[in-house]
Amino acid sequence: GNRLGKKLLITGKGRCNVTNNCDAREVLENIPRNGRFLYSALSACTPEDVMTFFEDLGCSLKTERGNRVFPVSDRSASVLEALQRGMRQADVTVAYDKRVTDILVQDRHVTGVLVGREKISSNWIILATGGKSYPTTGSTGDGYSLAEALGHHIVAPEGSLVPLEAEND
Repeated sequence: GNRLGKKLLITGKGRCNVTNNCDAREVLENIPRNGRFLYSALSACTPEDVMTFFEDLGCSLKTERGNRVFPVSDRSASVLEALQRGMRQADVTVAYDKRVTDILVQDRHVTGVLVGREKISSNWIILATGGKSYPTTGSTGDGYSLAEALGHHIVAPEGSLVPLEAEND
């Protein structure tokens, strides 16, 4: 896309619920299906770690009903600004209006990405697939095919927060 955080800015009705103020076990108990796959991720990065991460980046947080954690400002832009500060501190380069068409791997190690015909070298790649529910925010589902090409098993995405089902007549 042409700017960072399009989807983040509309999450939580524009307030961005960053995590829940509970332990990792409670998070896993409340995953609608197959939460076990998150076990290693939640062991490495707990909800408390997430809250510390944002607080350390200057985004003050508060806990509301249901242990949901939001920025004190009630603005998702505060979360995006904190992430951008962290990216600047880590000297992250952002490429706008680029579409990754392949993840380059050699000897089972990531070596970069292919953007059109341009190779961009990197030792690390974060493949944040998002969903595919809101294409204008970048949620096109492209990440699923990239992950599948790397050998990952893809479970068809389905709604989680509002799982509506309708029968065709």
